[in-house]
Amino acid sequence: MSEAINAKGSVQDWISKDPGQKPPRYVPKRLATILLDQKPNKQAWKTMGPAKLELPSPSNYLKKNAKRPKAPERTGTEGIQKTSTITAVRPPLHVRANYPLSPIKRGVIQTADVKPKPSHVDFAQTHKQLLQSAGLSPKYVMKKDFGQVPMYLQQRRAAEQQARDDLERLEKEKQATRQVSEDERKAALEGLKKKWHEVHHEYQGLPFILYTPSQKARKIHMEEQLTELEKHIRLLEKFKTIYISDADAGGCP
Repeated sequence: MSEAINAKGSVQDWISKDPGQKPPRYVPKRLATILLDQKPNKQAWKTMGPAKLELPSPSNYLKKNAKRPKAPERTGTEGIQKTSTITAVRPPLHVRANYPLSPIKRGVIQTADVKPKPSHVDFAQTHKQLLQSAGLSPKYVMKKDFGQVPMYLQQRRAAEQQARDDLERLEKEKQATRQVSEDERKAALEGLKKKWHEVHHEYQGLPFILYTPSQKARKIHMEEQLTELEKHIRLLEKFKTIYISDADAGGCP
């Protein structure tokens, strides 16, 4: 029966039948630290029942002025200095210039220096009112700028005068100018485009590498001329209504 259970090639064949000596017990290197961490009082606050604390002493009750901060204790030398300053003779009051006055004396001096404000008193109603706030004192008449035009009115008047001057100048310029007709505008536009093509054709004929200063100056002059012509062409194409002055009537607008 045992042969049938423990067949050939079973796992039981690999287990040794000889009961030898047991291996040594495993002992961690930090055994003392582990034992200290596993003490029963590690989480004593989680136990049931009230906390086991030391009862306060009956003589440790709250006394008068116990929470008031105490002054530092004085040494023997400080006591001697204090005694010497008390026994020393002080100069008279009128000699001490920086002598601090009491609040009562200070208030009396300040009250004596203040001059009374002029006021109007109604003896029947015992009502007192200052002359300045009641309008009985000539307050605004005594000002330096009394009777003068305020600054904001002067600025407004100057702005209005400037607007009128600009409008008159525009009217005069409009009278001295005339409107360019549609045919004149198209003719001027065609002339400018033709001039631009001529200058551009000459510009394309310049050599690729410029050696002399005259060639470089000619190139710069032609570039400026092309830029000016393009500016006038854009102006005529953008605006349909154009005014020119009598002095510019024979030239380009």
